[in-house]
Amino acid sequence: MKTAKKTISVILCAILAFALAVPAFAGLSGGYTAPIPTVYLRGQGANLYVDKDDTSSEQIQDIEVPDGYIGDAAKTMIVPLMRGLTRNDWDEWCDLLVDAVATLYEKQALDENGEASNGSGVYTSSGKANRKNADGAYDLGAYTPLYDWRLDPCAIADDIHNYIQEIKAATKCDKVNLVGRSIGSSVVMAYLAKYGADDLENTVLYCPSFYGMEVFSDAFAGKAHFDGNATNRFANYYIATGELDDVLDGSVLNVLADIVTATASGGAMELTSGVLNRIYEQVYEKVYPRLLVKMYGSMPSFWSLVGDDDFEDAKKLIFGGQEDTYAKLIQKIDDFHYNILNQSANIINGLISDGAKVHIVAKYGVPFVPMVENPNELSDMLTSVYSASLGATCSEVEETLPTDYIMAQSRRGLYKYISKDKQIDASTGILPDHTWYIKNLAHRTMPDGVNILFKRIFNYDGYMTVFDDPEMTQYLCYDASEDTVHPLSADDPDNTVVPKVSFFQRIRSFFRAFFTLIRSLFSRN
Repeated sequence: MKTAKKTISVILCAILAFALAVPAFAGLSGGYTAPIPTVYLRGQGANLYVDKDDTSSEQIQDIEVPDGYIGDAAKTMIVPLMRGLTRNDWDEWCDLLVDAVATLYEKQALDENGEASNGSGVYTSSGKANRKNADGAYDLGAYTPLYDWRLDPCAIADDIHNYIQEIKAATKCDKVNLVGRSIGSSVVMAYLAKYGADDLENTVLYCPSFYGMEVFSDAFAGKAHFDGNATNRFANYYIATGELDDVLDGSVLNVLADIVTATASGGAMELTSGVLNRIYEQVYEKVYPRLLVKMYGSMPSFWSLVGDDDFEDAKKLIFGGQEDTYAKLIQKIDDFHYNILNQSANIINGLISDGAKVHIVAKYGVPFVPMVENPNELSDMLTSVYSASLGATCSEVEETLPTDYIMAQSRRGLYKYISKDKQIDASTGILPDHTWYIKNLAHRTMPDGVNILFKRIFNYDGYMTVFDDPEMTQYLCYDASEDTVHPLSADDPDNTVVPKVSFFQRIRSFFRAFFTLIRSLFSRN
C-alpha cells in the first residue's frame, strides 16, 4: 500500500457518514400494505441523544461545527503548519488537528469496547402494538424499530429478534417480512446467521454491501485517493441532478466542478496533488489512526462495511500497537467479519435450501465518491454493484460489457440476465432470479417505486422472481421528475456520462460560477 495513494480519508469518512444518514429517515410508505407485518431496519437513521432515555436531551447524530470554529482552528494551526512545511516538524500541527476534529465527535464516538459508556444512544421502540388496518392488512412502514446504529450488528440482531417476537404475539401472525437497508442489511445478516428465517416470510436486503462498502472500506484501510476524472464526473452528476442541493450550495458545487475540470485539463492537478501528498505523507501515520478511532472507527457497525481485502490492513492501521486496549472492540468486529460478512453466500444459500425467500435490491448509475481506489466501477455512490449483488459481472462507468462476452452468455442461455444498457450481467450474482437493479438511483434515495416493488414481493403468492411482474422487471430505471421506476430500456439516460466541453468553456464557466458564488455570499450578509 503506497502512501502516495492515500489522501484525506478522515474527511471522506465524515462526508460518507452524512451520505448514509441523509436518507435514513425516509422509509417504507404507509400507502402500501402487505398481509403480514413488515419490519424495516433503516440504516444510520434513528436519532441519537446525549441521554438515550431522555428524548428532550441534545441530539448528536449530526456533527455540527460551531460558528467561528474552523476559523479559530485555522489561526491556531497556521504557524505549526508552516513549521512543518519548512522544517519537516509536524508534531504540533498533528496534535492540534486531532484535537480539533475529535472534539466534534466526542459525544457521538463510542468507547474502546465499542460501547456507549457515556449514556448516549437511541430511545428504542417496541413492537407490542397491533397496527393492523381495517382491511386486515399492514402498512409497510408500520414497524420500523429504532436501534443504536453505532453498535455491534450482532447485538442489535438480538434486539430485533425480541422485537419480532413482540410483533408476532401482538398481531397473532406466525411470520413477518424483514427489510434491511444499508447498515440495516448488516443487522439482517447478523439476524439470519443467529436466528435463521423461521420467523420470516420474505427477507429483502436493500443496497447491502457483501464485499464491503468501498468508500468506507477504502477509507478505513487508508487506500482512498484523489482522482481528477472521477471528481469531475461526481460533481457534474450532482449539479445536473440537484441531489445534493440540501447538502451543498449549487454555486459552491459549480465552482468545485469547474476548478477540478479546469485544473485537470490544464495539467495543474498533478502539481496540486503533489503538494497535498507531500503534507499527507508526513502526517498520515501521526494523524489518521488517532483520529479515526475517535470517530467511526470506534463503531462496530461501520466496521461491518469494511471488505475482506481491506479488513486486516484497516485493523493494523487503526489499532496497531493498541490491540490490548481495543481487544473487546476487535473481538466484535472480527466476529461479524469472519463469521457473517465472509460467510454471506453460505448463510443465504443455506437458508434458501431450507425454504427461505431472500431478495436483493441493488442500485447503480451514480458516480462513486471520487476517492475510492476504483472509481470507475458501477455504483450507487457508496457501494459497487458487484458488492451489493454478491458477484454480478459489470462494465465500467460509461462502458458496456464486451460484445464477445455477451455473445458467449447468449449461447449459454443467459442473455435474459443482461441489462438493456449492456452494463450488468445478473447471472453471476448470488441470486440471479431474485435480485433487482435500479439505475440512476443514489444510495441515499428511497423513491416511491421501491415501495411498490416491495409491495409486489410481499403480496406475491410464492417466491417472486424478477420475471414474474412485467412492471417490476430485473432492471428498472428511476425517473427523478416523476419519482417513479419503470422497466429499463436501452434509451434511458446514463447519468454518469459527463458532457464533453472544452478547456476554455470550463475556464469561462468557472469565472461565471465564481462571481455568482461571491455575489450570493454577499447577498446573504
